Amino acid sequence: MNYWVMALYFQWATPELVKQAIELGDCSMEDLNEGYEQRMLTLEQLQEIEPNVKARE
Repeated sequence: MNYWVMALYFQWATPELVKQAIELGDCSMEDLNEGYEQRMLTLEQLQEIEPNVKARE
């Protein structure tokens, strides 16, 4: 599990910091999607980072 996913889950980092991590290549949307699939991140957190993310059925 990526550090930034864990940091969001435990509220050690804000979505804004994670956006910066993505820009620097420390994290990817794939990492965040994996965290969402494992129920570590909420849809709201993902949408705050990337507004185009849609809910999965």
